[in-house]
Amino acid sequence: MLPKFLDAEPRELRVTSMRLRADPTKLHRQIALFGKSTAGMPPIWVYEGSDGVLVITNGVTRATRIAKLVPGVLVPVEVIGVKRRAFGHLPKIGDLLP
Repeated sequence: MLPKFLDAEPRELRVTSMRLRADPTKLHRQIALFGKSTAGMPPIWVYEGSDGVLVITNGVTRATRIAKLVPGVLVPVEVIGVKRRAFGHLPKIGDLLP
């Protein structure tokens, strides 16, 4: 499968039960270094489920930073594969923010 690049709302991206929250130390460091900026940010890697929902495999901290600081801003994502299962039941980044 060729990689597919999209722009997505980070609050709508799903996270797996193994990675429910961004690492607080890493999040603080990213906020200090990059703040609200998405300039030069590498795409977040996601899988697409059979229901069309995107689940993050790499980039939970980046998605959390943007969702927290600038809600509504789209981020670049790279769909690295399609899975046969649905991901709609997994929590969204937006559900996990305070």
